[in-house]
Amino acid sequence: MTTLTPRNIEILKIIIEEYIKTGDVLGSKLLLKKYDLGVSSATVRNDMATLETLKLIYQPYNSAWRLPTAKGLRAFVNYMMQQTPEFFLEAENQNINTKTLREFSDYVHSIVFNLAKNTKEIAFFVLPEKHVVEFSGVATFLERNHARLGDDTFQLLKILEDKPQFSKFIESFQIQDGVNIYIWEENFLPYLKDYTIVLKPIEIDGSPGYIGIIWGLKMNYSFNISAVRGII
Repeated sequence: MTTLTPRNIEILKIIIEEYIKTGDVLGSKLLLKKYDLGVSSATVRNDMATLETLKLIYQPYNSAWRLPTAKGLRAFVNYMMQQTPEFFLEAENQNINTKTLREFSDYVHSIVFNLAKNTKEIAFFVLPEKHVVEFSGVATFLERNHARLGDDTFQLLKILEDKPQFSKFIESFQIQDGVNIYIWEENFLPYLKDYTIVLKPIEIDGSPGYIGIIWGLKMNYSFNISAVRGII
């Protein structure tokens, strides 16, 4: 059974972080040019071969470059889940006040707005039993991602506009306590294959609900996971 060395893990992190931040793909020479790993190009190629064997990265078009697979990104996200501290967006978000409909509406708007503002992704709040679905950050997300995602962004808008359908979509996931992350093909709707969804189950006045974000390729995994983990 092939096992990963600390350097294998470091190279996988570098490949994924470069891809997330820039959309660029890396070969062994470029990787060593940008990062001082203290080893030869041949050693890095061997490390990449190990990562390919485990199907954590793959080689597109018979080039020297490597891209992360969904399995590789999942391994990276699981690692980040263990490393990130909680980040509280606003202290008052820890105190839920639902005495009146207006107070509750203001509360929902506030936390979704702040989550979108800080992550620069689409933030959502879903409380199915009360038929509450709130979004924020859609315009900013489209501005940042339209050039890369093209017409797929319109497919995303369709599901956001149909709030009852979006609520059912979120409920359809197998959700565990704490932060849940669904990557690429784990988002089973065809037009969400290029997105990652992170959500956290919550409970308000005995009603189950969900808060989270939808993000595209270039994102800050560590910060965004922390933001959703700490908001309620």
